[in-house]
Amino acid sequence: MATIFDYLRFALEYLGELGQQNPLAIMWTLFINGGWIFVVFTIFQGLNEVWLMQRGNKYAATLKWICLAVDVPKNNEQSPKAVEQIFNQIAGYASGANWWEKWWKGQFLPAMSFEIVSIGGYVQYVIRTPKNFRDLMEAAIYAQYPSAEITEIEDYTAEFTPANFKEKGWSLWGTQFEMTADELFPIRTYPMFEHSIARKIVDPMAAMLEMMAKIGPEEQLWFQIVARPSDDKWKEKATKMVKKLIGVKEKEKKEGIDARVDSVLDKLYTTFGFMFPLHKPPKEEKNEFPSNILYMSKGEVETANSIEIKSSKPGYKTKMRLIYLGKGEGFSRPRGVAPFVGALKQFAWMNGFKPCGKISTKVDFDFTGKKTYKRQRKILNWYKFRSLMGGVKEDGYLLNTEELASLYHFPTIEVPTTAVRFAQSKKIAAPYGVPYEVATSAVEEVKANGPAIFSSSDEKERESKPGRNVKVAPPPDLPV
Repeated sequence: MATIFDYLRFALEYLGELGQQNPLAIMWTLFINGGWIFVVFTIFQGLNEVWLMQRGNKYAATLKWICLAVDVPKNNEQSPKAVEQIFNQIAGYASGANWWEKWWKGQFLPAMSFEIVSIGGYVQYVIRTPKNFRDLMEAAIYAQYPSAEITEIEDYTAEFTPANFKEKGWSLWGTQFEMTADELFPIRTYPMFEHSIARKIVDPMAAMLEMMAKIGPEEQLWFQIVARPSDDKWKEKATKMVKKLIGVKEKEKKEGIDARVDSVLDKLYTTFGFMFPLHKPPKEEKNEFPSNILYMSKGEVETANSIEIKSSKPGYKTKMRLIYLGKGEGFSRPRGVAPFVGALKQFAWMNGFKPCGKISTKVDFDFTGKKTYKRQRKILNWYKFRSLMGGVKEDGYLLNTEELASLYHFPTIEVPTTAVRFAQSKKIAAPYGVPYEVATSAVEEVKANGPAIFSSSDEKERESKPGRNVKVAPPPDLPV
């Protein structure tokens, strides 16, 4: 009966004979003796990737995108917490696709884009979303800002293409922002901007909006945050990082065949260990202290605690881009770029943002301008398509809902900027007891005379149903 030593001796003899052959013979021998399995597996994996990409491109071609301009009342007193709730609510669209939808229909989770645009000093909040998610987006915004005005508009980037912006006389500077530290480290968020005495949040958006309102009529400034809800796998990485920072020593868990072999050996020793009294199993190292937190500084403890707090909220995979356009002498980077990049430094804490040198349109020693023009076309193309894949870090970096709300929220009454587009009038609901016929005739009269309740451009869609803020009386035959 052959023993394990016989098999080992046979394997060594086989490898010795194989080593005496030429490389091609060795490869062929390995291939026909089981190596073909790895080749087939590799080809199969590649075909899967190509199939998913092809189906995904087909699904992407069916998506219809819309741009929504959002105007909130000028006397808005909602804190950025309200926008955090919006991000929490719209994260629910990441329900995921089943096997059939993913592999045959090519469905994937599209990313939304949250943008602030200044056209000649006129500042507008814009959200780009798939059309089938419009109701979700509007419901989330109206829940926090009942008097907001949401209007479907044309894409403001349609005028510019990578091929024509230079011909039209526009100069372009663009960049993609990257994080200064690991994505698990948090940035400074809006609760940290609260004044300790006045108990009011010093709005970090004020500086950004003010400089966007100061640009000239021949200038445009676009700021974009592309975001897509992430799964919770990153929270496991955050937990491991926290344990590493505080010095928690965990026993390495073995998986697969190693775990099964160790289990069998443990059972054999437990059963037959009395036959080998001189052999003792290795003792497990005992850690007297579960962690090093008692010896850590206050800053180190705060760092670990902040990472843990960040991972307690929903996360988004994000990318941030900035594009500045100007005509002729109106183009001025010190006026259109430097103040905005400086305003982003308000959020620097354990992490922050900086322009990515590999993506920015500034190229050192570019005497012909070809490299600069190539980068300009790339950054404009990525911006227009709101791409989460384009640029460095293909899948984006992680920001939780609190961090997103700190970077993108609507101005409050304390922001003095007058160039921001606000809702022009307050919308109120009709009295509860108004009959349906009266309410409907009132709607038609308002549309004819032109008050602000129908300020949206898509009146055809609203014509088929009463206005959102017009409530009609219930039928008289209800049992209540």
